[in-house]
Amino acid sequence: MDFTFEELTMNAWPSIQTMVFDGWILRMANGYTKRANSIIPLYTFDNDIHGKIKYSEGIFRKNNLPVIFKIIGCNEHNEIDQTLEKMGYEHIDLTSVQICKKIINAENGYNGIFIDKGFSNEWIKCFYDCNEIIDLNIKGTIKTMLDNVKNDLIAVYKKENNKFIGCGYGVIEKGYIGLFDIIVKNEFRGNGYGTKIVQTILSKANEQGIEKAYLSVVDNNVVAKKLYKKLGFNEIYKYWYRKKV
Repeated sequence: MDFTFEELTMNAWPSIQTMVFDGWILRMANGYTKRANSIIPLYTFDNDIHGKIKYSEGIFRKNNLPVIFKIIGCNEHNEIDQTLEKMGYEHIDLTSVQICKKIINAENGYNGIFIDKGFSNEWIKCFYDCNEIIDLNIKGTIKTMLDNVKNDLIAVYKKENNKFIGCGYGVIEKGYIGLFDIIVKNEFRGNGYGTKIVQTILSKANEQGIEKAYLSVVDNNVVAKKLYKKLGFNEIYKYWYRKKV
C-alpha cells in the first residue's frame, strides 16, 4: 500500500517525540490525541511482530502513555491487527481517509473569516476555546506541536461579537492541502460555519495553485461526511486504533 497520506498527516499534526523502530513509527506528545500518541507500523522490515509489540509497549509505558496502535485497512496490517486483537487490544475510532482531486472554490468569498499563514495567538486562543481546553500543561503541549508544523499552512477562524465560533487549518505538501482540526463550538453548530471554514481553507489553497486535498473523518460522523462528499471528497481507505483494555 502507498502510505503517502500517513506521512503527510504525521508532518501536518506532529508529535513532540518520534522514534523509528524497524519500520514502525512511535509518536509521543504527552498523551494529547491518539494521532500523536500511537505506534504506526508504517513500513515492514523484520517480521518479529511480537517482539516489536513488546518493545513498543515498553517505550509507551516508560513514558506513562496508554499503549495505542494505529492500524490501516490494508493487507500489510492484517497480521498485526489480528495479533493485537488476540492480545486483548480493543478496536476503536474507525476513521475514513478521503481525498478530493479537484478543489471546488467557495462562491461567497471569505466574509467573516480570519485567515493567517501561521498559527497566530488569536487562532490558538480560538482553538483552545472551541475545544474547551483550560489545562495549562495541555495548552503547552498543543503549542509545541503546532510549532513543529514546518510546511506552508493556512489557519482560519471565525469570530463574531467578540466570541470565537470555530476554526481549522490546512497544511500544504506534495501538491495537496490537508485539512485538520475543523471544529465549531457546540452552541453555533448547524449554521453552516464548518462549511465556510473548510471552503475558505480549500479556496485559499487553490489560489496558490493547489488542486487536491485530503482529510480524515471519524466514520460515524454523518454530518461531516455529507459535507465532504458535497465538496468532492471520496474515501480511499480506513484506519482504526487498537488500545489495550
